[in-house]
Amino acid sequence: MLTHLGKGIAVKLKNILIASALSAVLVAPVALAAESFSSDQKKALEQMMHDYLVKNPEVLIEASQALQHKQQQGMQDQAKTAISQNAEDLFVGNATVAGNPQGDVTLVEFFDYQCSHCKKMKSVIGQLVAKDKSLRVVYMEFPIFGKSSELASRAALAASMQGKYQQMHNALFDVDKRLNEKLIMQAAKSAGLNVEKLKVDMNSANVSKMLDTNRALAEKLKLMGTPAFIVASTPKGKFKVGSTPAFVPGAASEQALQDLIKKASGR
Repeated sequence: MLTHLGKGIAVKLKNILIASALSAVLVAPVALAAESFSSDQKKALEQMMHDYLVKNPEVLIEASQALQHKQQQGMQDQAKTAISQNAEDLFVGNATVAGNPQGDVTLVEFFDYQCSHCKKMKSVIGQLVAKDKSLRVVYMEFPIFGKSSELASRAALAASMQGKYQQMHNALFDVDKRLNEKLIMQAAKSAGLNVEKLKVDMNSANVSKMLDTNRALAEKLKLMGTPAFIVASTPKGKFKVGSTPAFVPGAASEQALQDLIKKASGR
């Protein structure tokens, strides 16, 4: 999955490549069988295949759609397996938990403070937490947009050491300019943090370990963009072994996430 920057262009390019690959796959068996044919026979076969595909382009479209569906299903299956295998790290996150700490459903979000889609999801998650008192949210800092994104994530995680993760999280998302160190420190001040202590904690081994853990989890889930969500059944805040978590690789509507939460809760 690509980041949302240039996603439309990437999707179009991907479809073209898939169509080309499918054409090659369809032609390949004929080409292999044609090894014992004469030159004229090979040309006739190639022309026949060409004419058929030109007259019936829907064959490539249908095959492309089937292939994409198969790839998406494979990604979902792979992600769900990785989620179950890494539940202890994914659903703990005590420093970055919002909502009900003992919630029977947990929503995990991988995000970057400079991701426009993540900014939009801030209010969606806020609405979900406000409406559902049994929802638990675990924020996974996943800075992928450069140095400023990493500084912001370090600042947010360091804020958790002062008991103000959520305040810093909100303050960073409320900045309407491209982040830099000055703006991050201004956000920290507005969140009521001890800025000097924050600067020290940002470079602590504890913060580095949390970021490293998040990156390792993202790699296991094959994440290549933000946001990404996981919705899982977590009675008393613990992952329910044997349950099937939902994986959403991208932004989602409040209703779509609410439906997944309801399904996970068994309500």
